[in-house]
Amino acid sequence: MAKKKPAASAATPTTNTVAKTDGPIFLDPKSGEITLKIHAKPGAKISAITDVGEQEIGVAIAAPPRDGQANEELIDSMSKFLGLRKSELAFDKGATSRSKILKINTQRYTLEEIRQKLIECASQP
Repeated sequence: MAKKKPAASAATPTTNTVAKTDGPIFLDPKSGEITLKIHAKPGAKISAITDVGEQEIGVAIAAPPRDGQANEELIDSMSKFLGLRKSELAFDKGATSRSKILKINTQRYTLEEIRQKLIECASQP
């Protein structure tokens, strides 16, 4: 007797889920936290947001990529750029690579307010 194939799982990803996480700034569908995709550029003279691209946010970091110095500077700089406390920012992925994912754990700002702040910081010389 042949075995029956299991029915398709309800947990399969849909196009809605993919669309929400497509850009550099999005809401995490599971936790509801604002998520940022960062492309880190350590070793810069000053820390600054260089661009807000379609896939990642470019961030120049004024610290070398050694012993977590660049990661600490990234958290410090992003908290200043966005007006957040350091405790409201956390790494989700990429602590050892240039492509990083940061989570913002606050209810003080909306997704659009964060997006606008990042664009304003990127447009400053």
